[in-house]
Parts: sequence; C-alpha cells; structure tokens
Amino acid sequence: MESGTPPSAGFYDFLGWLDVNKKRVAIGAGILAIVGVILGFMVWQSGQQEINAEEALSSVRMPFSPMELPAVGTAEALVKVAEEYPKTLAAPKALLRAGSVYFDTGNFPKAQEQFDKFIRTYGETPWVPQAVYGIAASLDAQGKATEAIAKYNDFLRSYGTDPVADHARLSLARLYEQTKQPALALEALNKIMAGAQTAGGMTPAAGEAQEKIRQLYAAHPTLIPSNPAPVMPSPAPNLLTNFVRPTNVIRVTNGVSSTNAPRILLSPNPGQPTPGK
Repeated sequence: MESGTPPSAGFYDFLGWLDVNKKRVAIGAGILAIVGVILGFMVWQSGQQEINAEEALSSVRMPFSPMELPAVGTAEALVKVAEEYPKTLAAPKALLRAGSVYFDTGNFPKAQEQFDKFIRTYGETPWVPQAVYGIAASLDAQGKATEAIAKYNDFLRSYGTDPVADHARLSLARLYEQTKQPALALEALNKIMAGAQTAGGMTPAAGEAQEKIRQLYAAHPTLIPSNPAPVMPSPAPNLLTNFVRPTNVIRVTNGVSSTNAPRILLSPNPGQPTPGK
C-alpha cells in the first residue's frame, strides 16, 4: 500500500491555519485593498494632471503669423504652466515656447535662461537639440560671439543632421567673419555646399553660402583654392529662402539683425522631434 499524506490533508491544514490567523489575514487584505485604492488614485491623478497641464498650455495663445508678435505676458504665462505642472509632458513644451517668446520679443538673456533650464530639467527629452540651438542663438543675439561660436559648434557636433544645422553653419560663418577668422568661415560655408552636393540639389542655405563664399574670396584672395569647386546653379527665388519650415514645427524668429540670423524651430509634439544625432 502506498504511503504518504492524502492530497486533501494539505488543504485542511491550510484551512486550519487560516482559522487561527484569520485576524492577521483580514488586516493584510485590508492593507492590500488600501494600497490598491491609493495606487489607482495616483494613476488617475497623474492622468488628470496631464489633461489639466495640456489645457493650461493650450490656453496660452501663440501667434500663427510670423509677422505677429506674442502678446505681452505670453512668456510669463508659459513659465507658469511649466512651474505648476513640472512632471507633465506639457512642462518642457511650455519652457521651450517661453524661451522662443522671450527671444522673439528681444529679451535674449531670459530666452537663454529658459533654454538652459530646459536642458537642466528635461535633458532626456527629444527636444534637447532645439534648446541647445536656442542657447547658441540667444548668445549670438546678445553679441557674445566667442560663446555663441562655442555653442553653435557644440550643436553641430551633436546634431549635425538637424534641419537647422545649415543655418547654424551660416551663423558660424558670420561670427567667424566678425571675429577675423575668414578661413574658419570658409570651412563652415564649404560644409554647407558639400552637403548640398551630396543631397543632389541646391538648398536656400547653400545658395546663401555660395554667395558668401564669393564675397570671402573677393575680400581674401589668398583663400581661393588652386582648383575651385564648380559653381552650383542658384535656386529659383523663393519667399521662404531665409527660414526652414519642416512639418509640424512652430517657427520663431530670433531678432538678430542679420541676413544669416539663426531661427529657432520648436516641435510641438514629443513624437515628432526634429532629427537629432
């Protein structure tokens, strides 16, 4: 005859243990229920916070026309959204928009402050390239040529394929000319031309770079190579020559008085950033 404990014995033992410890089991079950309610409330509250933050952000009106300046108090309202909802997806968008509004209205130190804060607080988001470019443009607009050159180069080293990379190179070339470094200006412009040749078409930035190269050669004949590159045909006139307009971006001018002035482009959706590295 096979020995061993009957299968039902373990079940009856469990019932016995449950009867002896029913008070502790009830307390444990109650604690689990409370924890479940708390977690459910936290999830609901987080979702509600996201909704409230997006509503607050959308209530701050941004100009749709490049000719229209933001209303007074727009930047401050955006900063308030970021401060009230710091852990929502709306917060980094609000900071970037605040920086761009300060920039548009000529408050370049405050613009730089918002872009710096964005990188310190939300450095893992896909909008970091735009914040880095915003810092460079803000320094440029303040006339801090050396610092702007360093930041534009930081941007290009990390985000050289970004849609505004050629505009950063145009700004670099202008700053190098201002700081009496024509050879470095020519290098930046030649990179734009090389990119256009690789892409197989003349871009507005390449057309501007080509004209700048002609001006550099005229001012500094020693820069002319012994076998100059062939001249690419200029693009047809286009009212959009001086700014990039990729899909789903908010265009923000920077207020710098220059034909090569940088532009700050902000992607409104986290799933649609401008390309980075």
